[in-house]
Amino acid sequence: PLPLPPCVAAASEDSETCPIGDTVPAGSNGCAVLGSGQMFDRIVGRYDLINRVMSLGMDQSWRRALVSSLNITPGSSVLDLATGTADVAILAANSHPEATILGIDPSQNMIKRAKEKVLEQNVSDRVQLRVGDAVNLYRIPNASYDKVSMAFGIRNIPSRLVALKEMRRVVRSSDDSRVAILEFTEPEGGLLEFCARMMIRHVIPQVGAFLSGKWNEYMHLQSSISKFPSVEQFKEMMQKAGLKVIRVEQMMYSSVILYVAVPV
Repeated sequence: PLPLPPCVAAASEDSETCPIGDTVPAGSNGCAVLGSGQMFDRIVGRYDLINRVMSLGMDQSWRRALVSSLNITPGSSVLDLATGTADVAILAANSHPEATILGIDPSQNMIKRAKEKVLEQNVSDRVQLRVGDAVNLYRIPNASYDKVSMAFGIRNIPSRLVALKEMRRVVRSSDDSRVAILEFTEPEGGLLEFCARMMIRHVIPQVGAFLSGKWNEYMHLQSSISKFPSVEQFKEMMQKAGLKVIRVEQMMYSSVILYVAVPV
């Protein structure tokens, strides 16, 4: 996990004081960097519900598109990074009865909830879950997975190129290998794109903040999206990491982008 900055802790979480800027109180853990695992520990309670509401119920269809792009086949091994509450991992397991999935996330509370969902969906025999960091997959050997996925997580990683290089390291070099990344971006263009951009900048973060009671965490959503590279810039970054983008799919009026790549 990312190192935590200094924090002056008081008797309760609500009375903690953290440095102004990119941190929020994190209970006994001190201060959490916005976008870190500790931050997501704070919002796990209503996380799935808020995702459905903020996306108008479309987020699962985006994840299904990601899973479909992986071309999962009998015996495929899938590594899902920033797995959160295991939505992608569960979809991947349900896409083929012989696929095996490892989901990794830096948030302990997200992994705890993910394990509950995996049991509820009866896929615990094929889905393993682990706390870990996408920029340091030290427990995973080189070329050990057929497919690598990440949904709505790469923008929260400061060292994105490092994470992409780790993906390239652990994915096998074969014609069937895939790396698929799903992420928000600020759309540009016509009237519909303008409306989508206003939704991302103003409506969606405030809805999340209202439903969760965590204002800074959901305001971080808009900030992280606005700072994320353009489609072309991110494609170049993936290429630098040894991942050739073979398809870019734009959804929700270009505010959600699916990057599908192969190792080179």
